[in-house]
Amino acid sequence: MFPGIGTGLDCPTRSFLPEFTTFSLTASPHMNRLAFPCLLLILFLAASTLPARTRNAGLGPLEVRNHYPVTHAYLWMYPENTATLPDGEALTSYSFSMANTFVNTQGSTQKITKTEYDRGIVASDFNSADTGQAVPNLGLYMDVESYRQNFRFKYGFTPSVELSVEVPFLTLTGGIMDEYVEAFHAIVGVSDGEQEGAYREYSDRNKFGYYVARNGELLVADDSPIYGDTFLGMRGDTSLGIKWNLWEGGRIMPAFTLKLNYKVANGEKTDGGQVSSGTDDRGYMFTFSKGFDPWFVYFGQGMTSFGKNPSWVSDSVFHRFISLEWMMFSNQSLVIQNVIQTSIYPAEGDPKSNIPEEVLNYNLQASTALIMIGYKIQIYNLQFDTGFVQDYSNRGNETDFVVFFDAGLRW
Repeated sequence: MFPGIGTGLDCPTRSFLPEFTTFSLTASPHMNRLAFPCLLLILFLAASTLPARTRNAGLGPLEVRNHYPVTHAYLWMYPENTATLPDGEALTSYSFSMANTFVNTQGSTQKITKTEYDRGIVASDFNSADTGQAVPNLGLYMDVESYRQNFRFKYGFTPSVELSVEVPFLTLTGGIMDEYVEAFHAIVGVSDGEQEGAYREYSDRNKFGYYVARNGELLVADDSPIYGDTFLGMRGDTSLGIKWNLWEGGRIMPAFTLKLNYKVANGEKTDGGQVSSGTDDRGYMFTFSKGFDPWFVYFGQGMTSFGKNPSWVSDSVFHRFISLEWMMFSNQSLVIQNVIQTSIYPAEGDPKSNIPEEVLNYNLQASTALIMIGYKIQIYNLQFDTGFVQDYSNRGNETDFVVFFDAGLRW
């Protein structure tokens, strides 16, 4: 059921570890493929100078999934704590995430601007500006602001096993964040007329657009926001999970947890499949954590496999993350987190062949890279998380900016 996972559950470390060690992830052109292991080594070398303690999990990493518009319809594994809820204890939580995404693969040649949007974007708008022929592989125009509200229930089934269920609600609009993102770009010296600013300058603010083209054919064309029938938005697919804390670790060895998820296709499916994929997905995530007073280090990797998807969407994606948590007080922490994931788009074509500028500017098949910074606090039975996410790979296959908030009650 879960690709890449052994069946010898009576000896998990021997059956799971080979899959873990053979995993590889291709870095984007702007990232050194050694960056992740080097960062991991630096953190552990630094942590080794601090006094070790047997508690190997704090408040946990930032539990934020991907918010790129194409991914909303699918299951997506995300970082979680190695610790599970105590036996018989439950957690009910609500999270709200607002994400801003803008991609215009025709921006460098200005083949698609506010003029084409107002007229109605057509397949020929994605043709090469030099030859007039269809651009090989994918072309995108996405101006999407998503609001994802997620209701989650967790239950400590045994001292080391935790069960969970999640139900999301989605709204996809033109939003309100464009001017704030552009203002931030101006402060840090990013030009909105260049690729680093996603060519936002050539499009109107806060107008919804969701267009996908490939080899001269318009696959998805939608300029109508998706609100749903309730004030929460349109209901997405329910996901079920089980997390198994295989080992709590000790003074030297880290804690080790396996998380399995299964998405049930019961949401409201739109014509473009933006909210529900209409099929079941499955995924897994291995997570390790180690405590060094007052720091906790978390790292993990996993995979999400999609049950059925269009030919322009990958069959599966791999995830890897590393998180550093600083416990400011016993109930408060600051977290910085790096997440690397393979692209939602499959590899296509020959990268060594002569390809037009529109394809060269956006390597949509490259791995994505995100930096996350957040604050976590627990007050009696209440817990709160908040923070933001920033894409720094800038390849057009990841959300530009996300702000999130999570509130939960343990009982």
